[in-house]
Amino acid sequence: MFKNYLKIAFRNLLKNKVYSLINIFGLAIGMAACFFIFQYIRFELSYDKFHVNGNNIYRVPITYAGGFSQGTNILNHPAVGPAMKAEFPEVVAQARITPTSTFEKTITVSKDDGNGNVIRFNESRIFSADPSFLTMFSFPFLEGDPATALNDPGNTVISESIARKYFGNSSALNQTLNFNGFPLKVAGVFKDVPENSHIKFDLLVKMGMGDANFGLTEWGWPEFYNYVQLAPGTDPKKVEAKFPAFVSKYLGAKMKELNFQVTYSLQSLGDIHLRSKNSGELEVNGSQSIIYFLGILGVFIIVIAWINYINLSTAKSMERAREVGLRKVVGATRMQLTAQFIFESLIINCIALLMAMVLVIAFTPYFEQFIGKHIGEAFFASGLWKRWYFWAIFFAVFIAGALQVGAYPAFILSSFKPIIVLKGKLLPAKGGISLRKALVAFQFVLSIILIAGTITMYSQLSYMRNQELGYKQDQLFVVKVPPPGDSTFFSKISFFKSEIERNPAIGSMTASKDIPGSRIYGRNGVRKAGEDKTKNFVIGLTEIDKDFIPVYQMKLAAGTNIPEDGKTNVFETKQAKVLINETLVTKLGYPNNEAALHERVIFTSWFGDINCEIVGVVKNYHQRSLKDKYESTLFYYTSGATPNYFSMNVGTKDLAKNLAYVEGLYKKTFPSAAYESFFLDDHFNRQYQADQQFGNIFGLFTILAIIVACLGLIGLSTYAIKLRTKEIGIRKVLGSTTYAIVYLFSKDFIQLVGIAAVVAFPIIYLGANEWLSNFAFHISLSWFIFAGPPLLLLMISLLTIGWQSFKAALANPVNSLRNE
Repeated sequence: MFKNYLKIAFRNLLKNKVYSLINIFGLAIGMAACFFIFQYIRFELSYDKFHVNGNNIYRVPITYAGGFSQGTNILNHPAVGPAMKAEFPEVVAQARITPTSTFEKTITVSKDDGNGNVIRFNESRIFSADPSFLTMFSFPFLEGDPATALNDPGNTVISESIARKYFGNSSALNQTLNFNGFPLKVAGVFKDVPENSHIKFDLLVKMGMGDANFGLTEWGWPEFYNYVQLAPGTDPKKVEAKFPAFVSKYLGAKMKELNFQVTYSLQSLGDIHLRSKNSGELEVNGSQSIIYFLGILGVFIIVIAWINYINLSTAKSMERAREVGLRKVVGATRMQLTAQFIFESLIINCIALLMAMVLVIAFTPYFEQFIGKHIGEAFFASGLWKRWYFWAIFFAVFIAGALQVGAYPAFILSSFKPIIVLKGKLLPAKGGISLRKALVAFQFVLSIILIAGTITMYSQLSYMRNQELGYKQDQLFVVKVPPPGDSTFFSKISFFKSEIERNPAIGSMTASKDIPGSRIYGRNGVRKAGEDKTKNFVIGLTEIDKDFIPVYQMKLAAGTNIPEDGKTNVFETKQAKVLINETLVTKLGYPNNEAALHERVIFTSWFGDINCEIVGVVKNYHQRSLKDKYESTLFYYTSGATPNYFSMNVGTKDLAKNLAYVEGLYKKTFPSAAYESFFLDDHFNRQYQADQQFGNIFGLFTILAIIVACLGLIGLSTYAIKLRTKEIGIRKVLGSTTYAIVYLFSKDFIQLVGIAAVVAFPIIYLGANEWLSNFAFHISLSWFIFAGPPLLLLMISLLTIGWQSFKAALANPVNSLRNE
């Protein structure tokens, strides 16, 4: 019997080649899309799961309340981890890390190759870490011992890629690298940090390598990531219950003095990537809601593919009615017929699965490039594909799906009465037509929602990229300032600046501590002069020069720029003339911008309080992405401070020549430094990379869902035309035009699109508003977000079914009426 089933199945596949290909291709696309989504979701869920102690490692965030600051920050005081280790018996280990940019923005790593040549690069993924970091976390070593590698402050550990970069194929162990001229011995080489790690680094140095005690015992200076490892079986809630007394002991006096409150919590390692939305993250995290949404999207796509199969199978049922009738006459039971048709469904699904596997293998490299993540590599590296339960679940889902989509066509076909079908009097059931229309309407609902989601995402991304930021962005060229070398450093900066400004193709340049598109690292308290410290609140403090405002073409809402003669060492004089932005004007309580002029404020620094006169108010601008609100910022001008960036306006005419001039002058002025530069717009837009990647994923799968849905339209329109072939012939004989007949079939789909739009609109409204709420500045929901998707879907639908109905309308009516 099995051999007979197989023979009949393949005969039907070959007899109906077009329908078979549509069925198989639609299912294959759906399966491949689902597998890609599964890989992406699994990759996002796999973050930090490779650490052996991962289930017991927690990060310690801090939450502020009161006037001092508000909200939760991942960065905490450096003394937190060691104090928890000393006081809480449940804490078996602690480790702190912080990027070296906390101390110096530019780190030049160099190595003499022994032939008088120096290999030199600026490295950005460098962290200071406690030695215990390498034993708490599982970053495999290729050379050296992780237990001792960072015990000596003269040591460093580097990644496999960095080792090849500086030492080629030679062993890097015990070799020397210079960090801003400071020699460190390579005590270990670790495998490159996996992409699914929330901490990504290439080089590690010992925490406090320059001064082992500087700042590391402070209950201030919250710029450190603190991790603790709890004993196995420890309930983190019981540890959190001890925090109030712990905070009171170490911060009670300071909280009372400055009138603020803090609370600590434990954040599990597995929750960081998808569930942490706090400030101070090391990178842009993923989103658990996006994972859920992509999972639903994957289900939508495969459901659309299954609906197509049902529609196409039932569309062909009329042609197989006589076969069913004859088989019943010769003794076939309904159960045997049902088994035959379900077996055919399994065959088609197996072929579709093989094609889906080919698609996955062929397109994985392009998909990875498209989304910017190596999900396929991570999947095979995880070893999941070698585990029996993966394949058990995989085949269980496959078999269940194949049986589910085969059951309805099998039930319909096996229910035909032989006496009716052999007389040629079989009529379609009204309930069946209604069900098929409902299924297509459901496809339309999903398609409209997906199209609306894609339009919303790309509209928001376009809005963010093209929104007026409050300063000049185009053609603003930025060069990183080298680390200080010797006593001539500041004279070199003056020389470089004066030479740049002598070039008419550039004209103006500024040196500053921070630039838009990056977090302002200087953060401390500010208050009105005359108020006590309890009125302090935290703001961004950034060092600029007198050319910063004109080079960036920022607008002054009131007052004047910082005076040219105002450059003194404010940390010695404790006096400064400063600019503040409009947000800080409001935060300080001034009724308007003009009222803030010449008022005095105090900002706190490591060297004491600085008494400042406000000489100007800068109009609000976007320091960070449009996800963030305007930040309260104070700008000051001081001597003796090392800037981090040179920013300059570069003429677009002979751009390559102008950029080459800047690089040549830089290397001439700072011969021992590595040159690093970028355009500000590229730097700023990198903040939207994660949103762009998600938009790409969503858009891609929306297109695939629409393609699969269009295949379903072919099924339903074919079925409808086949049922009404004789009606078309009669209408043609009675004088109906081709276009009238095309409209006859199109109007049903127009109605279905209209019904789907009505159902989809509230879902679009709620979903789009929910997603846009993640952005402080966002688009409004325009009419096009609601009207565009159904109109686009209607156009696609009419194009899809139009050729079939047009072909039927052009057919000779004699062929359809000759048997009447």
